[in-house]
Amino acid sequence: MAVSFRLMNPKHLDLHMLRCLHALITDAHVTRAAERLGMTQPTMSSALARLRTMFSDPLLVRTEKGMMPTPRALEIAAAVQSALELLDQALAHDAPFEPARSAIHFDIAASESASFVLMPRLVRRVRELAPQVELRIHVPDLLRARQVLEEGQADILVSFTRSAPAGLRSRPLLQQQLKVIAAGDHPGVQGSISLEQYLEWPHALHMIGRTGSAVEVAVDAALAMACRRRIIGAWVPSSISSPAVVAKTDLLATVPERVASFFSGVLGLQVLDPPLPLGDAQLSMYWHDRVHRSAPHRWLRDVMVQVAEQVQLAP
Repeated sequence: MAVSFRLMNPKHLDLHMLRCLHALITDAHVTRAAERLGMTQPTMSSALARLRTMFSDPLLVRTEKGMMPTPRALEIAAAVQSALELLDQALAHDAPFEPARSAIHFDIAASESASFVLMPRLVRRVRELAPQVELRIHVPDLLRARQVLEEGQADILVSFTRSAPAGLRSRPLLQQQLKVIAAGDHPGVQGSISLEQYLEWPHALHMIGRTGSAVEVAVDAALAMACRRRIIGAWVPSSISSPAVVAKTDLLATVPERVASFFSGVLGLQVLDPPLPLGDAQLSMYWHDRVHRSAPHRWLRDVMVQVAEQVQLAP
């Protein structure tokens, strides 16, 4: 990544100052940034003053909500983080990773259904092996997947996607069949579902941004092959929310089988085989070359694979 800083005195921006800059922008708080780097608050304040001179920008400004980064600070934040990570990886390339003693944090972008299926076991396993490691799990922006991973806003993306975003490494984790769910007392569907019933009743669709999820895209593609279309009854924000909607209405939904199985017991749903070939939903993880050789990140990916294997074998 090309990094271009408009500095008055670029030769004075050494590694220590880069780390100070990163801590200040990340924490937006002088005292917390000082604690992060094991410095005193006056020393960090002095570093901030030097950085302001170097960049000809205040970097952090006081507001009613506390200190906030300036647009210039936000502009350079991702580049600084990437530069530090690349340098740390280069310096520690051959150093063994000791999970039991590490206090590193990992950012995982995981769809809600992926989080539902994998994250409970992953968090438990990481707690067992590395009790000081922090996992930061958030919903991904799939339209910016490559950029998010490239810029260090996430270390791993875990999602049901039919094709890997360009320029990313990937590994399959879990195969699941797709199932149709309906309310236990649905007025027109009981025990099985035909294609005509599937098309007669409205559907709850999982929307991501302005498009359907990978599962919805797969369903619509299969229907298009037969020159058919569904009736949309509601757009829902996640595949986890659709079972609750289905349980109280005459809507149908198509979801991964483990989501369907869990909520069938909780909400009394019918779990039905789809009336047309949809293929499996493949849960995969994706990462950027930025972290490919990093020992901590290799460890996390290995743990993720082990957890997925456990889930695959579980009833």
